[in-house]
Amino acid sequence: MGKLKYYGLMWKYIRLLVLKKETLGRTTEAMAAKRGDATCLLFEDERITFAEFNARANRRAHLFRSVGVNKGDVVCLLMENRPEFLETLAGLSKLGAVTAGINYNLKGQALIHSLKISGGSKAIVGAECLTTFKEAMAEEACIAPQDTFVDTRWEADTQPPPGSRNLNELLAEASTENPARVAMNSNDLFMLIYTSGTTGMPKAAKVNHLRWYSAGIGMGWYGMGVGPADTVYCALPLYHSNGALIAFGSALVNGAALAISRRFSSAQFWEEVSRCGATCFIYIGEVLRYLVNTPPGPHDRDHKVTRILGNGLRPDIWETFQQRFGIGHIREFYSSTEGNAHTLNLNDVPGSVGTIILKSSDNLYLARYDVESEAHIRDEKGFCRRCEVGEAGELLGKIKSTTPFAGYTNEEESNKKLMRDVFEQGDVFFRTGDLLKKDAEGNYFFIDRIGDTFRWKGENVSTHEVAEVIANFPGMAFVNVYGVEVPGTEGRVGMAAVTMESGRSFDPKAFFEFTDQRLPSYSQPAFVRIKPELELTGTFKMTKTELKSTGFNPELVDDPIYFREQGQASYVPVDKPLFDRIQSGDLRV
Repeated sequence: MGKLKYYGLMWKYIRLLVLKKETLGRTTEAMAAKRGDATCLLFEDERITFAEFNARANRRAHLFRSVGVNKGDVVCLLMENRPEFLETLAGLSKLGAVTAGINYNLKGQALIHSLKISGGSKAIVGAECLTTFKEAMAEEACIAPQDTFVDTRWEADTQPPPGSRNLNELLAEASTENPARVAMNSNDLFMLIYTSGTTGMPKAAKVNHLRWYSAGIGMGWYGMGVGPADTVYCALPLYHSNGALIAFGSALVNGAALAISRRFSSAQFWEEVSRCGATCFIYIGEVLRYLVNTPPGPHDRDHKVTRILGNGLRPDIWETFQQRFGIGHIREFYSSTEGNAHTLNLNDVPGSVGTIILKSSDNLYLARYDVESEAHIRDEKGFCRRCEVGEAGELLGKIKSTTPFAGYTNEEESNKKLMRDVFEQGDVFFRTGDLLKKDAEGNYFFIDRIGDTFRWKGENVSTHEVAEVIANFPGMAFVNVYGVEVPGTEGRVGMAAVTMESGRSFDPKAFFEFTDQRLPSYSQPAFVRIKPELELTGTFKMTKTELKSTGFNPELVDDPIYFREQGQASYVPVDKPLFDRIQSGDLRV
């Protein structure tokens, strides 16, 4: 990237931190004035200019001000990907209000929980989400009917709740002029973004304007070199940080166009990318695995994409993806919605999540962690020990003025993420809950989530690393590795839930030979569960809760389960008698 651009990034951050003037609403207005007739959003067959986007956001600002939404108020937004989602974000931000981006995949108690913890008293609901919203409201009314505004771009399969208001009709009467400015700065909140809920109910992370704008300059301008000539493509949900912060921020902050897809489709992905003229896109690792597993298509190389940015890409498909689709640069990063620990891979190091972004604000520490005792390793004074080069430990982010931690709406949950007196008296760190290691050049590498890594036969087993190896087995589509308990044994033993490519079946003997040759004995999965598909969150993260709870019990699982039978040099089906033998200790794992 060069020293000049690095110092340019430093200057942008200094201005942002000192002046604190940059907000989503002001950026929207500034780009409307600067880039007026240029393309701001592309969606299906629709093209929206920067001036039109600002005008639409203004309608929403004026309307919601008229119904009593003021600075600091929370409005819940339940809507699939479409321009109205971003128009709402920008419009409410002009009032100093906060948008709670609700996961539209949630149902029942999970949806009720997300609405309640937001603290919002009003909701904007896309007609496409009415069914689940109404079911949740029937169970426990969190939002009053008169405070529910239904956006009807698409027809609904169900009638709007009685007493709710038609948002489109109200917007038709609203002003398109910029509303009177509210006293606010970049430290004010603009959005609640929920954690993925892979281990429990989602938590609402507080996100301020500074975070959004920083994503635009740090990930967009500095990371991908996004400028006015670019089109950023996003098929990820806009209710999450990769969509709302990185994709949207990268485009709007830098005057580029943003092309959004209603939902991710591996079959249509490259056709959409080609049609909209995208020059870069935002990814989640599992999305790229889906794309690698698709049959070759006419648009595999018929596109303008030269670089992509995202997180969660496993090394086993890194170079395969680049070579097949002709992608010059993969900008893998490490971050979390609520966290203060960030890295970015600008040096095209395969498998690395990168290095620190700004040396002047380096707040990253790797603390030694004992997986078996589930505790940090400490010295004689009680302080944590720092990892050596190449040694895995928990990544901690020191909390200071330039690297704050905003936390969640629930203070108790926020406090759980903090560690105090870590390396010296009085210091405070954010716990990422992730194990990483760093090489001599300063490149970080993701190892596993704490709780996913387990101890077996006296060795630490990284589920992430085992999954990378297994994913290379012929015909393997997706892999999810986790540890399960077996009576009479210490630690946990490895189990893999896998799905096979269409038309391919699981070969127990071949899989035994494959893992025997490529994995040490303590990392070889003792059990394999064959699933037609793996459960993913709305942000394409694999869930493990149900897999761990049902384990290898054939009475709790309809899917075929196999056991690694050393004597037969193969995996054998697990039936009730075999399960009982393992449980009793008659058959050793």
